[in-house]
Amino acid sequence: MKTISKLELLVEAYGVEWDEFKESLGEMDKEAFISLLHHAKIHAEAGSKIENPDLFESVVMSILVEHQKELQQLQGRLFQPQTKTCPRCGKTSAIEEFFKGDTISDGVTILCQDCREALFYIPSNNFEKI
Repeated sequence: MKTISKLELLVEAYGVEWDEFKESLGEMDKEAFISLLHHAKIHAEAGSKIENPDLFESVVMSILVEHQKELQQLQGRLFQPQTKTCPRCGKTSAIEEFFKGDTISDGVTILCQDCREALFYIPSNNFEKI
């Protein structure tokens, strides 16, 4: 059985204080607000380790920690090298390699750099000539 810290109880009470505010929000905002309070509860034990903790500061710091974790996860996914595998030869290359397509008279064909399999074709009427 998990022991509930005093600060966790205070965070819960803090959420109750904001019930009118929460109820006046739209559905998406209400869900976001509940999520923020959940973040504060997650780190309540850490906040209770501070001598004379200020409830608002503990709530805000807990939310910031969770948002920072989410930001780092999103950045990791965003900056992860994107790859594509050719269905014919099975070679996996960085996406940029696949977009070194050969220009032909009526458009651009994206070819596998190994087997020259046509992976994608863009007709010239879908882009402006440079």
